[in-house]
Amino acid sequence: MSELKKYKLGELGSFFGGVTSIKKEDYGHGTPFLPYKNVYKNSKVKINELELMNVRPLDLERRSAKYGDIFFTASSETPDEVAMSSVLLDEVENLTFNGFCKRFRLKDFNTLLPEYARYLFRDISFRNEVYQRATGDIRFNISQESLANIEIEIPDTATQKQIAQILNSLDDKIELNLQMNQTLEAMAQTIFKEWFVNFNFPGFDGELVDGLPKGWRMGKLGECVTIKRGGSPRPIQEFLAKKGLRWLKISDVTSLQTPFILETKEYIKEEGLSKTTLLKSGSLVLSNSATPGIPKILHVDSCIHDGWLHFPNSIFSNEFLYLKFLELRRELVQKANGSIFTNLKTDIVRDFDIIIPGENILTEFDNVMKPIFKKLLENTLQIKALIQTRDTLLPKLMSGNIAVMNA
Repeated sequence: MSELKKYKLGELGSFFGGVTSIKKEDYGHGTPFLPYKNVYKNSKVKINELELMNVRPLDLERRSAKYGDIFFTASSETPDEVAMSSVLLDEVENLTFNGFCKRFRLKDFNTLLPEYARYLFRDISFRNEVYQRATGDIRFNISQESLANIEIEIPDTATQKQIAQILNSLDDKIELNLQMNQTLEAMAQTIFKEWFVNFNFPGFDGELVDGLPKGWRMGKLGECVTIKRGGSPRPIQEFLAKKGLRWLKISDVTSLQTPFILETKEYIKEEGLSKTTLLKSGSLVLSNSATPGIPKILHVDSCIHDGWLHFPNSIFSNEFLYLKFLELRRELVQKANGSIFTNLKTDIVRDFDIIIPGENILTEFDNVMKPIFKKLLENTLQIKALIQTRDTLLPKLMSGNIAVMNA
């Protein structure tokens, strides 16, 4: 590996702020727009997750984005998540970006390659530098000046290219598995809709009684499932130590790309169990606050925060109930209430009207769904393993502890 050379970030390019003069009526039409969450979530800008925004001609001129631009989030709720970065590695005409992000435009690609920058600024060494410079109480920020003064060590561009190719190959595999999961989940939702909304299920002769297939009936969700809420043993949380009991919070739902939760960010001491519930792996949970109505299936034993509902007894399988909650989510959220956070109280869920299918069709449906959810879980576990491999390699490649051979 070539010798690492030191640069201050500000020596390699310049910062510029995003679009701030946006009104409610500007959303949903106009030119491509890069939202905060796209930058925060992805090391590479996902162009299929861009939005549309009606921006002023001056913003379109001054705050446009082009291939190789690097975006940093300007603030976050925690200091360790300030200045998360994402690199634009596609050509997108008339793309502008959110005002809560900063654009860093390289002077040229002779010293730092955008493909390498994608990983450099997500590496633990750079993240530690950001963490030390973050300031704030409720929200944490880092100034452009502080970012510009961070020193980075980088090899020559030939080595950068090799490292980026290694890490990108892992990200491509991760993305492929994510796409497979999206396809599988879309398939499961389509089958669910056909069987239980359109009544187009195997063996149905078309005969309806009171608008429902024979043997089906209307009822309340509370007739079919027992609904319980988690707890809040806040004084005995283990925020940083990875020991004790896993502690599932709403923040552990980072996306809807998988039905499963494989891990939690936080733990609680075992004495906290008296104030909450320990659920076994395989339990279904439903978020009931902040972002209510999101169903997940635990793949780890975990205690649950009071922002979650769980269902200790149910006539439905987890697969059926998961898909049912996805179907009902819009209606559930509309019925939720709360002055600061939207809350989905247990009585709202309990009193919800649902169609209760016949037992035989539920069994047949489960036989169809279980192989699909098994494959979803296998893909999710492979994604986790690939991410762990990438994240283990990343600091070693960046520091030169693992050498690469230049072609």
